[in-house]
Amino acid sequence: MGTVVSETVASNQGIGYLMMSAGSQMRMGLVFAGLLVISAMAMVMYELFAQLEKRMTGWAHRGQNR
Repeated sequence: MGTVVSETVASNQGIGYLMMSAGSQMRMGLVFAGLLVISAMAMVMYELFAQLEKRMTGWAHRGQNR
């Protein structure tokens, strides 16, 4: 969450900057497209790290149906 906010507020390139620039030009479709891209990236990263955690710490998850 902090990364998204900091990229949006203090960057001069990237998806956050694109969203801020599009918002100031009232191009809301582009703002929502950026938001969808960030959301998709967050879901993919969450699943990736959940699988990595499960693989690396399988001993801690035994006995649970995951």
